[in-house]
Amino acid sequence: MLRNEDVIHTVARLYYQDNLSQTEISNRLKISKSTVSRLLAKAREDGIVRIQIKSPYDTNIQKLSYRIKEKFGIADVMIVDAPYEDSSMNLNYTLSKAAPYFQSFLRDKDKIGISWGYTLLKMVEEFQKISLPSSSIHQITGNLDNADANNFAHEIVRRFASKLEISVQKTLPCPVMVENSIIVDLLLHDTKISKVMEQVNHIDAAFPNIGTLNSNNCLCLSGYMSISQLQEVRSKGAVGCVCSRFIDENGRIVDSSYDSRTISIDLDSLKNARHSFMCVTNEDKLPALSGCLKAGLVNVLAMDIPSAEKLLKM
Repeated sequence: MLRNEDVIHTVARLYYQDNLSQTEISNRLKISKSTVSRLLAKAREDGIVRIQIKSPYDTNIQKLSYRIKEKFGIADVMIVDAPYEDSSMNLNYTLSKAAPYFQSFLRDKDKIGISWGYTLLKMVEEFQKISLPSSSIHQITGNLDNADANNFAHEIVRRFASKLEISVQKTLPCPVMVENSIIVDLLLHDTKISKVMEQVNHIDAAFPNIGTLNSNNCLCLSGYMSISQLQEVRSKGAVGCVCSRFIDENGRIVDSSYDSRTISIDLDSLKNARHSFMCVTNEDKLPALSGCLKAGLVNVLAMDIPSAEKLLKM
């Protein structure tokens, strides 16, 4: 005959490990259900069974995600534990997780705005094949015209359309920056460009790009701006650019003289998009990312652990 302590252990094992119901335990051990219930309570009281409710923020990744959500007031954050030290491999791995995550927010009939750049090119390579036949794709940033600063704009549009099975694609047939605001005004009076820009400023989902304030900036590589001009906007408080518009640490336009020469989605329209997606693993882009998050220009974020830790320290 089992001792009382043995019975407690047996009941606890059958209930918590073997997933038997109290009725099944009662029938197996020939004891009443009330006795089973009493013995389970006793097992908890005596510490034989310890019930631990795991917080969703117990792991480092979950804690980082929670802290970023709290700091910037956004609801959707993915932190990726990328196993590589090589920056290129790290980016590719993070994008492999971010791409399907971002796709899960897209809806059919969406107007999807996309900018350009290497990160977006690599991102779309990781997209899964889904069908959004009633959606449309809109290029939200004008083009670069220098082969040394390839922005992959048309290739990205084509690949987005292919992966999402979207037939309607609208590109911007104009440069991202011109010499003065008068030329911008003339271009925006072109029927085709004005129609595209009207749709650009009413998108539902956005894939913007972030630029840094160094010699790798596409505007600098393509000859639209010099290093000294980048230093000038930095001295005025710029921390980077989003869709080629220079912003400060709070995501506000820094220099209206450059902004008035720029042809891309305006920041209010970017903010008004239902979802705006960003994946960052480059430390140099964190100041601009922080500004975008503060201003509500990005509300769905994916990044690796080191970048997330540094972002929280800013």
